Amino acid sequence: MKLNNLKDKVAEIEEKRSELRGLISSTISEAQDLAEGGEFEDSANGLVDLLQVIAWAKADIRELDNEANPSLVTVMDQMGTRKFDRGSLEIERKVSNYRSNWQNDVLIRSVVNTCLDEIEQRTYVDQDTGEVVKERSIVGPWMEAVIERLLECAAFRDWRVTALRAHVPGLNPDDFCDVKRSTKAVLSRKKG
Repeated sequence: MKLNNLKDKVAEIEEKRSELRGLISSTISEAQDLAEGGEFEDSANGLVDLLQVIAWAKADIRELDNEANPSLVTVMDQMGTRKFDRGSLEIERKVSNYRSNWQNDVLIRSVVNTCLDEIEQRTYVDQDTGEVVKERSIVGPWMEAVIERLLECAAFRDWRVTALRAHVPGLNPDDFCDVKRSTKAVLSRKKG
């Protein structure tokens, strides 16, 4: 009995979604007709109101997704499965990491210094003093100036953690940012 009730509710939601889409489309058409009739202010005001309602609906849907998805993850855990098929869909439980507040200054310096370490070190003779000078001591201040300018001008939001691990051996990217882990059920079309 409860299963049929659940199926009926999902079918009703799908029906209402179609109705809502039709209602929004007809509202857009009506606003376009008003504009074509020279009633620009009424058209603009109506479209602004519509966009506000759509924004609220999107926020509500996002909030509902944030409730429904963890429920599915819990059920999948109780079923003892990470993946299952339903019709043409493949449902898989995945863990995601959301990284923020990166320590950009440390990471840029680590990447640049690792790169410089990979270059064969050359030495030069200072023509005035006859002293042997390592190339890194010449290039270092220039690289530091480039790094400082990059940090002033660029807005680094994300880093590619696989590349960081590959190019800076021993570096754990999670040590240089805030990490929030989440588990979601991901629905995708089956291949083939």
